[in-house]
Amino acid sequence: MVSFLLCLLPALLATSAQTTPPATLTCKTCFGQTKECSFVPGICQDNKATGGCLSVAEDIKLDGTQDMSFFKQCLSSYKSDIKVPISFTVGNGQYVRINTAQCNDADNCNSGALEVPTGSTTENGLQCPTCFALNFTVCNSTITPCTGDETYCLDFTGFLKNGPSSSPFEAKGCATASAQDIKPGSTLISTPYTFSFYWGATVPAEKTTDGASPALGKFSFALYLPGLTGLLLVKLLS
Repeated sequence: MVSFLLCLLPALLATSAQTTPPATLTCKTCFGQTKECSFVPGICQDNKATGGCLSVAEDIKLDGTQDMSFFKQCLSSYKSDIKVPISFTVGNGQYVRINTAQCNDADNCNSGALEVPTGSTTENGLQCPTCFALNFTVCNSTITPCTGDETYCLDFTGFLKNGPSSSPFEAKGCATASAQDIKPGSTLISTPYTFSFYWGATVPAEKTTDGASPALGKFSFALYLPGLTGLLLVKLLS
């Protein structure tokens, strides 16, 4: 009898483990155009072992359209390529400013208000090539003074998804140090767009040279060449 019970015990334990539901994590959900995120408030739940809670605050102006929005939601997969505020300016009044935060340490850990990264008009003595182009149009860059805490130069190619549509893009500009977290293969999620980066680089910006175009040096090899190569790669993938 004892031997029978000993044989039966592992099976009972295995059955118990299979029927135990996974621990859940509760997150706040909402959407809005102010940091109070007041539209359709609610909650969602996901698997605490693999999921998390997300908060996003953003101000984006690209291709003539500006969008400022805030949202909270669940994450089925607790993964983020960029978890810190990021800002980059690509010339002609176009910019991307996104603050993304993820957590999975407690229920409703995304309850707090998230601030949009603040832009600045104060020049910081640095400069970068800037331009933004969609659908394989030529990204004609111009040397532009950087402002505020945007002390790096960014040059990336990839796909810009807006709803069901997806367009190849190239972007060059002044960026915050957090742009170094952008790597080929990473994504940056916002309300209107998803940026999928396929090729590029981020390097420290050079000092302003009174309008002289830095055609050689770091700008030439660390930025221009990856951008051209990236466009070819994106074209092959599209």
